[in-house]
Amino acid sequence: MHSARKIILAVVLVILPGLLACEPDIPEPIWKGERLHHGTTTSEPICRGSFHRQEQHAVQLAELVGVELDEIIRYTRVADRDELAEYCEGMKADGCAHGDEPYAFSIRSFHFHEITHAVMNSAGIEGPRPFAEGFAEVFADGAGYRTEHTLLDQVLHNFKFDARDYQTAGLFARFLLDRHGLDRYLLFLRAADSRATFVEFSAVFEDIFDEPIEQAMADFEAYPSCREMSNRIALVDCSLPLAPWDGRVVTLTADVACDQDDVLGPAQDDVMFTTRGFEVTEAGNYLVIASQPEGWSGFRVVKCGSCLDSFDEEVQPGEITSHDLTPGRYYVLFGRRTDEPATLGLAVGRQ
Repeated sequence: MHSARKIILAVVLVILPGLLACEPDIPEPIWKGERLHHGTTTSEPICRGSFHRQEQHAVQLAELVGVELDEIIRYTRVADRDELAEYCEGMKADGCAHGDEPYAFSIRSFHFHEITHAVMNSAGIEGPRPFAEGFAEVFADGAGYRTEHTLLDQVLHNFKFDARDYQTAGLFARFLLDRHGLDRYLLFLRAADSRATFVEFSAVFEDIFDEPIEQAMADFEAYPSCREMSNRIALVDCSLPLAPWDGRVVTLTADVACDQDDVLGPAQDDVMFTTRGFEVTEAGNYLVIASQPEGWSGFRVVKCGSCLDSFDEEVQPGEITSHDLTPGRYYVLFGRRTDEPATLGLAVGRQ
């Protein structure tokens, strides 16, 4: 009898450490900034802008919401969703962030959505799932192309980890930020429990925003749907130095190579990209022309606004297109394949 107990105890002692340490260790960083460390479990190359610009995003977001980054954010790129599940309590998704530690994990080289969660979690700011995820979508990196979205009522009652639910949550979060301001939105996230049901957070909503949630939901029905690039608040891209105008023309150029500190990637299809900013002061019709080097190039002009004044247009290399632009800040995305670096240019001229 005693021998049997000893055998059982020995087996328990052998398997217990594995049960307690089911989450793998976070790999050592391959890059260390002042506020963010970037690690990876893969041997795939990562463009330097994925380090620098993610840290810039974290710092600017922390300043915006008024929190101190007391701990280093640890961002880890993993191989795939199966490996991500090992770090994220079994969740097979594109990314996750730990609620009690400044850790973010993703299958992408950069993932501003998860960096946003890490910043908010570090300050103990979470809130109900639809509002926390919506806030992170507002400060995402613009990767989402869809405009299809789930009905808001469904998202608020039963949020799902589905791209259409994220689209709706992001749109509603931006709608509330524009309607009531950042301070009230943050106050709501702090006041409402992360596990609150619709009935529970509705009472907090009315107390913070001075209107019933049903009224906000009804008014949201008229809010336009646009791609993530227009709905987001692009902290880094919309605070870039502005390219100067030379008379009626502004010319923007970028060295798109993975070893540049402002080039993010690789993204989908091994694309790397960077951005440059310019400002329009007079409404009118403008001509846009992009350079045409050998190989694939991608150009996209985006206004720093919202779905209410969205401008998000792709420009084909070598083509001249005409666009009506309204006053405000804009940024241009310059994209190349990671194995085909090049200097790209785009010019905007007032007609």
